[in-house]
Order: sequence, then structure tokens, then C-alpha cells
Amino acid sequence: MRIFLGQRAWLLQRVTALVLLVLLALGAATLLAGPPLNYARWHALATSTHGAVLIVVFFAALCLHAWIGIRDITLDYVHPPVLRLGVLSIVGVLLTAIVIRVGLTMAAHLAGGG
Repeated sequence: MRIFLGQRAWLLQRVTALVLLVLLALGAATLLAGPPLNYARWHALATSTHGAVLIVVFFAALCLHAWIGIRDITLDYVHPPVLRLGVLSIVGVLLTAIVIRVGLTMAAHLAGGG
């Protein structure tokens, strides 16, 4: 029996917000603690194994956070079922495409092809 239908989405959005906050703080600390920022440093950070994984995790959390918010707004304010399905489908495809693209880009960089 599902007692709290919206509680899972509420909790997941809070968890993704915390993940985003921690990753942003970690990224800021990394950039502020090291040598001056230039392209070589950005590239080295982004193409390291840890950096690539954290970038993918960041974008996955960002897209999941966005999905929950957009889904809730759409369910509240878009009433025709066909239009609601269309909006949610487009948003879902776009957010999924973003995560896949970031994952593939990071994988290509790690493999040395980027």
C-alpha cells in the first residue's frame, strides 16, 4: 500500500539538491585551492577518472532534480492529458539525452579520444 505518494519524489529532490550542493562546493574548493585556472587545468580536472565520474554524477543529479520539478509543475498546471503527456515526453527525452551525451563525452575523454 502506498501511503505517501509524493513523499518519494519530495525526498529524491532534496537528496539530489544535496548532491548538487556538495559537488558544487567540492568543485569550488578544488578550483580555489590549486594553481591559477587555465585551459590545461580545466582539461586535466575534467579528464581525470574522478573528475569525469563526478561530472557525470553532477549532470545526472541535475537532470533528475529538474525532472522532478518540471514533472510536478506540469502535473499541477497542465490539465489536458494529451498535452501533459507531450510536455513530459519532450522534457524526459531532452533530460535523458543530456545525461547520455555527458556520459559519452566523458567516456570518450577517458578513452583518449576527446
